[in-house]
Amino acid sequence: MDLLNWLSLAGICALGAMSPGPSLLIVLRSAASGLRQGLACALAHGAAIAVYAGLTAFGLAVLITRSPLLFNILQWAGAAMLVYLGWKALRAPAPNTAAANIPAPHQSVGRAALQGFGVAFFNPKVAVFFTALFSQFVAQQQALETKLGMAALAAGIDAGWYCLIALAVYAGHNRSWVSKSAGHRMQQLFGVLLIGLAARLVLTL
Repeated sequence: MDLLNWLSLAGICALGAMSPGPSLLIVLRSAASGLRQGLACALAHGAAIAVYAGLTAFGLAVLITRSPLLFNILQWAGAAMLVYLGWKALRAPAPNTAAANIPAPHQSVGRAALQGFGVAFFNPKVAVFFTALFSQFVAQQQALETKLGMAALAAGIDAGWYCLIALAVYAGHNRSWVSKSAGHRMQQLFGVLLIGLAARLVLTL
């Protein structure tokens, strides 16, 4: 591909990464627990994007979007995961004013990474995005290095964007009790939004 095609591909990937959705909510929720959790979630999300980008580059993503059974499984799995994450957020314990100096329980780095990977991998819109748009830049005669470079570009832009989100959340984080209370309310809001997104996804099945 020439430079113009690479720049066009980068722009499309950036727009896809920056579009609001469940991925943004999950990264924000993980970043609220700490910088490492936020970065782990962002990098794992980028790894899932790399999987889809690689599948598209090698022509395998078409099998997912053109197979009703596989696509429905992906949709139901995505909805179930959103409900699970939303329910966990709603059930998060509220901070105790009598124990303001005791650190609130945080999400582990491993769990943050799993959630970041899962929310991208089980999102059917990601499969549609790569099949409909990313595939326009793929050609059979392309070299292996070009296809791997395209997958790396998509993953790098996605992970880089969400790493910036995690860094912004961490930079503005205030560790006072007031911020913990606001963080708990934000967790509950995220839970409602995630369950709402799951309901919307189920209604489209």
